[in-house]
Amino acid sequence: MGKKVTYERWINLFLPDGWSEREEMGFVLLEKENWPGMVQLTFIERDEIETPPAEAAKIYLEDTLEERDVLFPREAIRTDNRGDAGEAVIDYTNTESKDPAHWRIWFLVDKTRAIMAAYICDPAYDGQQIDEAARIVADLEFIPSTND
Repeated sequence: MGKKVTYERWINLFLPDGWSEREEMGFVLLEKENWPGMVQLTFIERDEIETPPAEAAKIYLEDTLEERDVLFPREAIRTDNRGDAGEAVIDYTNTESKDPAHWRIWFLVDKTRAIMAAYICDPAYDGQQIDEAARIVADLEFIPSTND
């Protein structure tokens, strides 16, 4: 059955059974008991609103990775234009460290807002977990802005 959670002025979030959400300083964590990963949502007000949402999503994603000195092939970024919103997503895995991690990062952008969603897990647990996290992110819907 799941539950619907509304973040005023931002999004409706649909969580499957077993998932919970909690707010931290500046972001929201989505977790499922006994799962090896979590989803982090960060809400961003867009300063520059002339760039179309799908293009802005890609720029946000590239800038975020560059700021964190993450090496990534630009051609690995997938984008989708959803009409009034855009999405950019990338997967990358760091197996070089003593704590390997698989990251999937999305930027969802509408005319005035952006959301960064990141799923982090041990690469040994890829599969059903990342697929379920991806479904949660795919079901996020922006609440229509009164600033349009």
